Parts: sequence; C-alpha cells; structure tokens
Amino acid sequence: MGWIVRTITAVTLVLCIAPATSSWAARHRARPTPTATPTATRTATPTLTPTPTATPTATPITSADAITAGDAEKAGTLPPPPPYDPTVVAYVDPGMPTPEPESSPGATPQIYPTPTATATPKKVRKNDNALTPGLIAYRATRDASYIDPLSWSVTIMKKRHQLTVYYKGRLYKIYRAVFGRSFEPGTKLWEGDRRTPEGVYAIVEKHLSQRWLWFLTLNYPNEVDRRRYELLREGGIVPAEEGAPLGAGGRIGIHGTDNPLLNKDGVNWTTGCISVDNLNIVELYKLLPVGTVVIIKP
Repeated sequence: MGWIVRTITAVTLVLCIAPATSSWAARHRARPTPTATPTATRTATPTLTPTPTATPTATPITSADAITAGDAEKAGTLPPPPPYDPTVVAYVDPGMPTPEPESSPGATPQIYPTPTATATPKKVRKNDNALTPGLIAYRATRDASYIDPLSWSVTIMKKRHQLTVYYKGRLYKIYRAVFGRSFEPGTKLWEGDRRTPEGVYAIVEKHLSQRWLWFLTLNYPNEVDRRRYELLREGGIVPAEEGAPLGAGGRIGIHGTDNPLLNKDGVNWTTGCISVDNLNIVELYKLLPVGTVVIIKP
C-alpha cells in the first residue's frame, strides 16, 4: 500500500515538471540574440592655419646713406606699400550728408543742396578820420570861405554826449563831450547851479588856458537867459548869498580837460562848460572861427 502511494506521487511530480520545462525552453528559443549596433566614428575636421605674411621691416637710415623718397623711387628701392587692411574705413567728412546707395536704372536721382559756409560778421571799428561830406567839402575849398563863421556851425546834444560840427551845412565830424555835473536836468538858471546852458549861442573869443589848454568862450547869458533870470529873481526863486541873490552866471565855453579818464567814460564833471579831449580842443580851436553858431540841446 505504501509503495502505491509513492508511485502515484512520483508520477504526479513528473507530469508537473515536464510542461514547465518545455515552456521555459520554448521561451528561450524564441528570444532573438541581440546584435551589436555599429558606432559612428567622428572624424576630426582639419584646422587651416593661415600662412604668416612677412611684414617688411624698416631699415634704419643713417646720415651716410640717407636718400629721399624721390631718389628711392628712381632707384627702385622704394619699399612696397603696406598690405591692404579691409578693416580700415575710409574717412567721411561729418559735415557732408551720408552717401546714399546707388539707385536702380531709371530712378530719379536725389539732389542734395550744397552746404554753404556762413560768414561771421566782423566787428567794424569806427574810424574817426573817415571821410564825411563836410570833410570832403572842406578839402575841396579853394577860397577863404573856410574862415567864414557862416560856413561853420556846432550842434551839441547833452544826453548823447555829442558835439557835432558842420561845414557849409554838411556833417564834418562828431566829437565826444561831457557837461555840467548837476543832477537836475534842464538849462542853466543862475550862477553856481552846475548846469550847462541850453539855447542858441556863438563863439565870441578864443584864448589859451593853462588848465584847459584852449577855451572857446560862448556869449552866455544871451538875451533869453537874462530875461529868464530876471523873472526867477523877481519871483524870489534865485537863491541868495550874503543877503543878495546870486547872479545869472557867465564864463561858459568849450574847453579841454584835466580829467581825461572822466571824459573817456562820459562822466559829467564840469561846473557848466562843455569839455572835450585835449586833442579835439586843439582841432576845434583851429577849425571854428569867432562868430560860429553853437546850438546846445538837452
């Protein structure tokens, strides 16, 4: 009985093991054997090395063998020009417009205006000796009319600091002048008010002055000035000194200067006279005869 059981068990084990073995063998027979994949070999790219160009070496030239470029060119020994460098950009004038690319045939060309240089005006210095109509007429005079007081006249503009001389009705020359140092505008009213008179006067005499170089005396006060002064004195407006009213004044004229810097700066410094530079007073003394009309305006 026991051997029967052992036999049945052995048969059962054989039946179970056989199918499993067959199944394993079948699976391993169906699996393909892996093949090696060919690996691509990377070929190195050859590097091109530029052939170095020989740079011409400058040979120092001594005083013994020094030659000019012209002689070297004639002798054929002039060194070759440097190699062309494409990185060097040609100079373009920044003041000119950028060149436009060439247009296709048939296109209308673009016209640019030609730039013109703007001329800077130069500062013209006034020439005191410039020819004027009066100076031309004076130089053209061939008779004695140049000493006639009717040929000359003077107009003085106090605010402009100008003394203008006319010859035969034509402008002769303009001189710079200064006047009385009074801070109150207007004509002279009485003695000591430091005002320069205003009106129509005449040169009544000329004399040399130790302080002013030359003095051209005017006929101040004239009839108009005297009448004005009388009205002011009767009205009690003229100031008094030591119990008596001040006079109308006098000794007004055209003279030189002992303060040339004040004249140059246009500073009024006189007590009522008209002052010009010393060079100008010499010229006026020679030009203006006694009897010349002098008109003084504000």
